[in-house]
Amino acid sequence: MATKAVTRPTALRTDETGHPRRWLVLAIMSFATFVLFADNTIVNTALPSIARDLHATTSNLQWIVDSYILMLAGLLLVGGAVADIFGRKRWFAIGMVIFAAGATTAALSTSANQLILGRAIQGLGGAFVMPTTLSIITSVFPRDSRAKAIGIWTGVTGLAMGFGPVLGGYIVDAAQWQTVFWLHLPAVALILGGLAVVPESRDERKRRIDIPGAVLGTAALTSLVYAIISGGEAGWTAQVVVTAGIVSAIMLTAFVLVEAHASDPMLPLHFFKQRDFTTAVVIIGLVFFTVTVTFFFLTQFYQLVQGRSALVAGLLGVPCAIAMGVGAPLSAMFVKRVGPKVLVISAMASLALGMALLSQLSVETSTLQIVATMCLFGLAGGLGLVPLTDTVMAAVPVDQAGVASAVNDVSRELGAALGIAAMGSLVNSMYRANIDRALGGSVPADTAHAAGEGIGIAAALANSMPAEAAARLLAVANTAFVDAVGNGFLIGAAVLLIPMLAAAIFLPNRSRLHQAEASQPAGLQPTAITVAETSAVA
Repeated sequence: MATKAVTRPTALRTDETGHPRRWLVLAIMSFATFVLFADNTIVNTALPSIARDLHATTSNLQWIVDSYILMLAGLLLVGGAVADIFGRKRWFAIGMVIFAAGATTAALSTSANQLILGRAIQGLGGAFVMPTTLSIITSVFPRDSRAKAIGIWTGVTGLAMGFGPVLGGYIVDAAQWQTVFWLHLPAVALILGGLAVVPESRDERKRRIDIPGAVLGTAALTSLVYAIISGGEAGWTAQVVVTAGIVSAIMLTAFVLVEAHASDPMLPLHFFKQRDFTTAVVIIGLVFFTVTVTFFFLTQFYQLVQGRSALVAGLLGVPCAIAMGVGAPLSAMFVKRVGPKVLVISAMASLALGMALLSQLSVETSTLQIVATMCLFGLAGGLGLVPLTDTVMAAVPVDQAGVASAVNDVSRELGAALGIAAMGSLVNSMYRANIDRALGGSVPADTAHAAGEGIGIAAALANSMPAEAAARLLAVANTAFVDAVGNGFLIGAAVLLIPMLAAAIFLPNRSRLHQAEASQPAGLQPTAITVAETSAVA
C-alpha cells in the first residue's frame, strides 16, 4: 500500500482524479447490490414452496421476509458508522461473509423458525454491505463523475428488483427452493475475489465508536420497523404495535439528545441542517412509500385477478426494471442541463401521473396498458432517484460517506416498509368494506367474513364451492379488490404531490460542484491528511 500525505485543511476531502480502477470497483459494488436487492424478491417467489415443505403458517411466511428487513433496517446506521471508522472494504467483506452464513443456514433449514433465523443473519450481513457499496463508490470517484457512477448503481438496483421475481420463479420451477439460497454462495465468492481491486478507505480522523448512539439508534429503528410490520398484520391500535411505537419514540428522543452532545456522534445531526440533504432524504422515503406498494398490489392483481403464474407475473415487471436501468445512467446527463430541482420535479410529476393512470385499473385492463405505465414509472424513478442520492452523498464529507449511505438506505427501507403496511392496511379495509356491501345477506356471514380477509382467501373459498356460487364470489372479490387498489393508487398519486412540492421549494437549482466540507472547530489550523491509495490487495 502506498500512502501519500496531502497538506490541506481537514475540512476539505476531495479527490480530483479518482481511483485508477474505479469503474471496476463500481462493477463489483453494483453486483453486490444486485445480489442483496434481488434476494428479497427471489425469496418472495419461493414462499409457496417453502410453505408446503416446512408446513409454514402465514405468520411464518411473513417473518421469513420481515426478519431480513427488520435486521437490515435496524442496523444500517451502525453498519455505515462502523465501516467509516474501521474500514469500508474490511466491513464490506465481513458483511458478505455474514450474508453467506445466513444463506447457508437458510438453505439447510428443516423448520420455519430456522429459516427465519437464517434470513435474520442475512439481514445482519446486508446492514454492513449496503452502506459500504455507495460509500466506496463515493470514495473512488471524483465529484464531477460521481453522479454518473451513482446512476449506474441506481439502475442496477432497479434491474435487481425487476429480475429477482423472474429468477426466483425459474429457480423454484426448475429446482428446490433451497437452491435460491445456495446460489448466493458462488455470488459471494465472486464478490470477495473482486475485492482485490477495491482500495481501503475510512475516516482518517481519530474517532471512537459511539456505543450509546449505536444502541439507541438501533433500538429506535428496530422498534419502529417492528411497529410498522406488526401494524400491517395486527392493526395499528394493537397493544404490541402501540408499545413498539412508544419504545421507538422514547429511543429516538434519547438518541437525538445523546447525538447532540456526543464528541464523536454516530449520526452528526448537523447534516440535517442542510436543507438539500434533508429534503432529498424525505423525498426518497416518500418515493419508496408509494412505488414499492405499487409492485406489491400489481403482483397480486396479475396472479389472483388475472390468473397468471408467478413466473409470468415476474416477467411483466422486467420492462419497468429495464426502463429504470436506462433512466438512471441518463440522469447525470440531464441534471447537468436542467439541474436537480427541475429533474426531480419532472420525475415526481411523472410518477404521480403513472399512479393516476393505474387508479383506472379494471379486471379487463390490458397487459400492454399496465406495462407501458410501469415503464413510465421505471424511467421516472431512474431519472429522479439519482440526483436525490447524489445530493445526499455530496452533502456529507467523504470521510463519513458510510453514514450518508446508511441514511439513504434507511430512508428507502422505512419508506417501503411503511408504504406496504400503511397503504396495504388501507386498501385491505376498502376491500373488506366492498365485500361486505356486495355479499352482505346473499351468502352466509362466515363466508362473507372469510372472503373479506383477502382476495387470496376468497379464491381458496371458491375452490370448495359449487361452480355458479364460486363464479359469483370470484367476480365480486375481483371487482372489490380492483376498486380498492384503484383508490389506493389515487391516494398514492396525491402523496407524490408532497415530494414534488418539497423539491420545488427546497432543492437547489444546481448540483453541488464540490463535496461538502467536514466541520472543524474555529481556529483549527490546516493539518496533513493521509489519503490511502492502493492498486493492490489492501
